[in-house]
Amino acid sequence: MKNYSTKWIMQRITALILIPLTFWFVYNCLLLASFNYEETKAFFFSKLNSLLYFILIISMLYHAKLGCETIADDYVTSQKLKYITKLFISSLTYILMIIVSFSIFSLIKA
Repeated sequence: MKNYSTKWIMQRITALILIPLTFWFVYNCLLLASFNYEETKAFFFSKLNSLLYFILIISMLYHAKLGCETIADDYVTSQKLKYITKLFISSLTYILMIIVSFSIFSLIKA
């Protein structure tokens, strides 16, 4: 993504998505501490909770990808090393997104 204004806007959009979802996640983590096994299992098998968690993780990964690419653009001077770094960041991000997708959708199907 060469257009820096688009990257800037996307980073702000993902940040706006992450703000309420982070509060939701922290609140539910505090609740999970008092849940027994069956309540915890029901929480993770809930479609709504799975969807919110999926959006949280995908947004977080994409937000981190944009931030790490910006750091690489700003501080890596060698064009070859910059390309390799950004390729590694993108590859890792998309692999993690695929793993998260399969994991969460397998919970929903179960």
